[in-house]
Amino acid sequence: MTRNTLRLAAFSAVAAVSIGAGASLAQASEATATARPAASSQVTLSAADARAVLADPTVSAQLTAGDTASLRAVANGTATDVQARGAVGAAAKALYNLLKKHGGKVYNGAVKAAKSSWGKFRSYMDGLPWYHPVRIAWVAAGAETQYQLYTYIRGLL
Repeated sequence: MTRNTLRLAAFSAVAAVSIGAGASLAQASEATATARPAASSQVTLSAADARAVLADPTVSAQLTAGDTASLRAVANGTATDVQARGAVGAAAKALYNLLKKHGGKVYNGAVKAAKSSWGKFRSYMDGLPWYHPVRIAWVAAGAETQYQLYTYIRGLL
C-alpha cells in the first residue's frame, strides 16, 4: 500500500466515526451550551445517548458485560429503573477509563478543570481537538453522562 492509500484510509475511518456520531454531536453541543438543569431525583440516560455510547468502539471497549447489558436495555427501551440508573454510571465510568487511558496532559488537564467548576471542565473537554478519541467520546456521550463524569472526577478529589 502506498502512503496516499494509507492516509485516505485513515481519513475515511475518522470521517466515518465523526459522521456516525453526528446526531449526538448536535444534541450534545446544544445541551452543553445551556446551563445545567436543576438536579432531579432520578438520573437517566436517553436511548439515543445509550446507542451513541455503544456505537463508539473506544468507549464500548471500556465497558463490562453488565454495563453493556444495561446500556443495551436503555437503548432498546426495555430497561428497569435499576438498569436505567446504572447505565448513566456505566457510561461515565467508561468515559473516565478512556480519559485515564490517554493519560498525561489530557487527564491532568481534565482533573485540574474539574477542580474549578463545571463550566471550566466542559470548556476544557470541548477544547480538545475534534479528532481526539476522548473528545469524540465526550461529545457522543450526551449531557447527562458528561455531567456524571464531572461529578465522578470531583468525587475523587
